[in-house]
Amino acid sequence: MGRRILVIGGLAAGPSAASKAARTSPDAEVVLYEQGDAVSYGICEIPYHISGEVKAEDLAPFTPETLRTTRRVDVRILHRVEEIQPHRRMLRVRNLKDGTSSEERFDRLVIATGSRPGRLGFDGEDSRNVFRVKTLDEAYALRKFAVEEHPRTAVIVGGGYIGMEMADALTGLGIEVTVLHNSSLPMKALERETRERVREELEKNGVRFVGMAQAAGFVRGLEGKVTHVVTGDGSFEAGIVVVAIGVEPNSDLARGAGIRTGSSGGILTDQRQLTSVDGIYAAGDCCEVKNIVSGRQAYIPLATIASKAGWTAGENAAGGNAVFRGAIRSIAVRVFGLEVAQVGASEEDAREAGFETVCETITGWSRVAAMPGSERVTIRLIADRKSQRLLGANVSGREGAVLRANTLAVAIQQKVTIGEMQQWDLAYSPPFAPLWDPLLVAANALQRKLRTP
Repeated sequence: MGRRILVIGGLAAGPSAASKAARTSPDAEVVLYEQGDAVSYGICEIPYHISGEVKAEDLAPFTPETLRTTRRVDVRILHRVEEIQPHRRMLRVRNLKDGTSSEERFDRLVIATGSRPGRLGFDGEDSRNVFRVKTLDEAYALRKFAVEEHPRTAVIVGGGYIGMEMADALTGLGIEVTVLHNSSLPMKALERETRERVREELEKNGVRFVGMAQAAGFVRGLEGKVTHVVTGDGSFEAGIVVVAIGVEPNSDLARGAGIRTGSSGGILTDQRQLTSVDGIYAAGDCCEVKNIVSGRQAYIPLATIASKAGWTAGENAAGGNAVFRGAIRSIAVRVFGLEVAQVGASEEDAREAGFETVCETITGWSRVAAMPGSERVTIRLIADRKSQRLLGANVSGREGAVLRANTLAVAIQQKVTIGEMQQWDLAYSPPFAPLWDPLLVAANALQRKLRTP
């Protein structure tokens, strides 16, 4: 029998690590522990299940049995790892079905404990009409409540990506939505003009956006449900409340084992996903990663990064020599009819990293202007004056925004200059793109700025 590889966590990074370990070392025993009752489900699809666009059965395409039979991974759901003992190479595991505890030996360990949603810390936060968007059980409960109890109003605390998706989903169910955000505009990571466009889209679709609003407490009614969300400037009626104030690394288990963490609280690893303790790897939202733009450690909790880092951790735990060189922020959201994407660094982040930023914004057509369905696409590019590297971009529009952002994401990862971007050979076809694609128009406009002292 080969080495015994244990994996903690069953969402994105954990199953990726376990599957890769089993493929890399066919004689290894690979065991995955998950404290919930489901594995490898789609958190990002949850808002679209709430809206009714995605069926419940499509949220979890893999079952524990599927991973056992197709990936040779021994999946143990409803098992919570309570302690890592690095020097003994042991885990203490609680079986949540019967309450028993056991010790489990490992040769290699992968920690993929993910993230946990931020909490407000108010009385009433666990009321039955207050939800977060993080687990399957929460998704099913939120959808059931919205459909069966017909709340007239909803308050979303938080104006980030999840807040925008939930505003769209709940509005589609006929609920009057108010978004409370602690900044003047939604989606802090975006550039100001993009944020303004998002706010306009919210308001155009009947969502009330309240900026500079800090939730301070809940008012509860006789049924034990929250009736109002209180802020410093007044209270807002809420038949249903969604708390979407971000996530933090779920790294307590690792810290308890003496494993090093970074400034965000995320686990620190090298390019092989090895932690500060030999034989223990980590991947996913519980970790920090190297930001390719700045070269610094950063907390970027995205499923795409988690899965790739999980592959690296799993291969190396099984004796391989894979490398994960880092990542950029590459994220998109649909806000009603608007596609919005951010790739790479914001202008503020780039300046904090020491770059002298030069930016340009253009608006072009998604297809040849005369073609039916052609829509305006706005692109903002952020570059470094000295190296002329592309550092980041915002793209928004009603068609073709996200796919263009994907092209820019590759350019940022490969440290493409604006001059090189000008030379891109992009497809020209009237139903798909104009002769001068908005990406090229943006590059040309920014290059003129870069030539100006």
